[in-house]
Amino acid sequence: MGKYEDRSYEKLRNGKYIVKVSGETYSCPFCPQKKKPNYRYMDLVQHASGVGNSSSARRTPIMKANHLALAKYLEKGLVPLVSSLKPAAQEDPLSGCDHDEKIVWPWTGIVVNIPTRKSEDGRTVGESGSKLRDELIRRGFNPIRVRPLWNNCDHSGIAVVEFHKDWSGLHNALSFENAYEADHRGKKDWGANNDVKYGLYAWIARADDH
Repeated sequence: MGKYEDRSYEKLRNGKYIVKVSGETYSCPFCPQKKKPNYRYMDLVQHASGVGNSSSARRTPIMKANHLALAKYLEKGLVPLVSSLKPAAQEDPLSGCDHDEKIVWPWTGIVVNIPTRKSEDGRTVGESGSKLRDELIRRGFNPIRVRPLWNNCDHSGIAVVEFHKDWSGLHNALSFENAYEADHRGKKDWGANNDVKYGLYAWIARADDH
């Protein structure tokens, strides 16, 4: 898949594909014409990264390679002014994508299966957010904050990981997800069967996680 990504990236660099339509408006050159909405910069980054890193069988290797090339090109060649990074609020520019490929913005990770225990007063407690954040920082994922989720006064065993809202944050979030997937501790592994699971599982939050 790497050679297809390299070829597409060179074509993007050489202007063979039109990505920037005008001002703050962008287009994906690799989607069917009927599914080509106009994007803001960060919306197109979400789209390209979502398709490029998709595990859906409907996404061919060439399609994924093309979108990974687009994500790389957006990072290296088309980074706009900061004022244009905020996604448009009035529309959903990712409506042409698979529902599970819509990455939540600001970039957010989900960690599940955090060990919990009963405290002396009967509450369920677990690892602190700062401890998990420091662990993720040591692994190079650079989260801003980790927030454990609580059910009333009980630790749920789930935490939300917050990343920077810019391109570097998306890169860190994708690296975070890919690392857990490589260890067979991603979202699909978590939901694969009803067996008792040990250790942390994690992924990037998408629309279907809301």
